[in-house]
Amino acid sequence: MKAAFKYLTSLLFLVIVIQVGVAAVALFKALDYADAHGSVPKDQIESSLDPHHIFGTLAAVLILILFILAFAARMEPLMKKLAGALLVLMVLQFLFAVLATNTAWLGFLHGINALAIYAVAGLLAHRAWARKPATVAEGETL
Repeated sequence: MKAAFKYLTSLLFLVIVIQVGVAAVALFKALDYADAHGSVPKDQIESSLDPHHIFGTLAAVLILILFILAFAARMEPLMKKLAGALLVLMVLQFLFAVLATNTAWLGFLHGINALAIYAVAGLLAHRAWARKPATVAEGETL
């Protein structure tokens, strides 16, 4: 289970990087469209963000699985805390996204929180890969 945790942390980090990248692609597509047509219809912007939403949902699922796995695999306390922090940040991310649809400046918090998710996910992946495997005392089995 600890190996699965390690690989899932890397997958989560990759998904987060892709999610940020596809959000940037959506923004630049909108700018290109605006240059060519003068304005961008709202439905086109929303559909351009579909990949961002898909990868955001995938990240949320992975965060939930990692949180559960951190306890099931009996990871050390720091790993459980980092997985818990990711879970809290994920809930805040969805909250900020929903609130920003009515109050645009809250989109700032969505972006800043994304940086926190990126940092914690990166730290969690680093710690998962850098941790030393448990040693077996003489006569004991794992």
